[in-house]
Amino acid sequence: MMRRSLGAVLGLGLFTVACGGGGGETKPATGAAAPAAPAATVSVNKADYPVFPSADAGADPAVPAEQGGKGFTGQGWQTNTDYDLIGDPRAVKGGQFREFVLDFPGTLRIEGPESNTALNYMIGPMVYESLLSVHPTSLEFMPILATHWQIAEDKLTYRYRINPNARWADGQPVVAEDVVASWDFKMDKGLQDPSNQLTFGKFERPVAESKYIVRVKSKVLNWRNFLYFSGMSILPAHVLKTVTGEQYIKDYNFKLIPGSGPYVVEEADVVKGKSVTIRRRKSGYWAEAHRRNVGVNNFDEIREVVVRDQKLAFEMFKKGDLDSYFVNISREWVEEMNFDKVQRGLVQKVKVFNDTPSGFSGLAFNTRRAPFDDVRVRMAMAHLMNRPLLIEKIFFNEYVPLHSYHAGGIYENPNNPKMDYDPKKALELLAQAGYTSRDAQGRLVKNGQPLTVEVIYGSKSTEPFLTIYQEDLRKAGITVNLRLITGETLFKLVMDREFSVASMAWGALLFPNPETSFHSKMADEKSNNNITGMKNPKIDALLAKYDVEFDPAKRASLIREVDGLLANEHHYALEWDAPFVRLAYWNRFGMPQGVLTRIGDQRDAPTLWWIDPVKQQALTQAMGSASATLPVGALEVRHWQEYGKQHPMGAATN
Repeated sequence: MMRRSLGAVLGLGLFTVACGGGGGETKPATGAAAPAAPAATVSVNKADYPVFPSADAGADPAVPAEQGGKGFTGQGWQTNTDYDLIGDPRAVKGGQFREFVLDFPGTLRIEGPESNTALNYMIGPMVYESLLSVHPTSLEFMPILATHWQIAEDKLTYRYRINPNARWADGQPVVAEDVVASWDFKMDKGLQDPSNQLTFGKFERPVAESKYIVRVKSKVLNWRNFLYFSGMSILPAHVLKTVTGEQYIKDYNFKLIPGSGPYVVEEADVVKGKSVTIRRRKSGYWAEAHRRNVGVNNFDEIREVVVRDQKLAFEMFKKGDLDSYFVNISREWVEEMNFDKVQRGLVQKVKVFNDTPSGFSGLAFNTRRAPFDDVRVRMAMAHLMNRPLLIEKIFFNEYVPLHSYHAGGIYENPNNPKMDYDPKKALELLAQAGYTSRDAQGRLVKNGQPLTVEVIYGSKSTEPFLTIYQEDLRKAGITVNLRLITGETLFKLVMDREFSVASMAWGALLFPNPETSFHSKMADEKSNNNITGMKNPKIDALLAKYDVEFDPAKRASLIREVDGLLANEHHYALEWDAPFVRLAYWNRFGMPQGVLTRIGDQRDAPTLWWIDPVKQQALTQAMGSASATLPVGALEVRHWQEYGKQHPMGAATN
């Protein structure tokens, strides 16, 4: 499964529910078998692992080869049988991996309101598969449920040949009608998912040409259409025929429709408010022996444990109650990540540098409400955030100021405003916006009303910088009320547009799609990522050009223009960025050379790592002694940076 999910390529994930890594015990938990010792020698030659093992063995004999059945040659079609291994063939199966999440998710649905969380984006590709995916190293398309594909010369019509061996978790075959039913489902207005309507409404209804061949035609020319349709999560038609969008929202909040992927989540695995357990299918996973699955999907159980206090999660990790810990607090990394077990090598810590796209974080202003419908007020709020001081004092100079919605790569506009800390400029802007007097308490006043702001946030880890910001705003004459709420509540409020200012962090896409986050069409719809109400005709026009531009270099230029317009609208007071992933973990794991994939983050660990029996034995012995030590690994891993010097990143475009 540890390809780069195209589901994650489709939309931004909101990092409020699943912002921590974490979980596991110092010994395998009950119900999770301990890993067996690895074979003495294991081939690392990709050619030894077939892309299509037992090709067509499960084909319906009634379907002829020319309709995709047994004997299909693929002549005139595209495929990819040359891709590299993703996992490490030396990985062994078994054991349990525990992570923590700060809040219990509002839903485990992959569609509909509140579904676009980081946790759901992680679970979704474990349970459901798409027609194609993107290889995380080369970014080339690779077969998943489809073995082959065609793109017409006009770039509007696509055909896919379903692998006749593909099976659902209930044993039924995956067929072309499943693709049709999945599109129908996504377009069901009862799902209350306008992003789906926008994305998949660009296609005509797919047609099942045969049991194994499906065709779809785009209504409009758009370079992303092949990418998005190929990456659509496919669900079983034999289940969907009894489930409407409205019923799905009502009945499937914590019940999953069967998938074709390597993991399952049963209703009994969901302990509301406490944990979600994702279980590896012990038998019956149709693609277990495929090259794309070699060395991945190793843990029998992946448990997402709710720990609502990150400090408590850190203490649990140090005691060995959690397997790994995603360090998103600089103070912990600099001041607290050198405890005894780190010094002795029982716990490892590492900064992973790779090519994962940078998301963005900041204070989101709801421009549908006064006073944030005035850009001058938004600019003033940005000028009052003392980012250099915060980065130095709170974040130990680990970060750099953020000036872009696409930082650190070819999509960043270098001419974006830098929004330095400048209280004088902020007051000038506020005066221009009408705040020209003060009341007896020194608060800025307009039309007799003091300037008072409520900022909602979902993690206590943000409080240190928010309280400093609150004090700087108070000095300027702005009253700020800080309101800590659960991640679920924060997510619901921003999706319903019931907020004034919200502390937010968004993940990034491999290939930017600002449409679903910043197009005017999304501004007045709920349950999508345009939470601030962005409406800008110039952005809309550039996005229209972006959609039909098949030259990657020209697309990058268009996104830089969009980035500049976004930055000058100031819908967010942007914060800071870091070009690495910081992780700590107990020294029991085997992992590939780069620790994570080339474009991955901490969410790679549950499907890419494994419990190394030799390391587990050494750790168990060391835990029995107060002085025993284990080898300490490298503090920084730059494997992918070195790899990139010889292998520039490609692009999955048609």
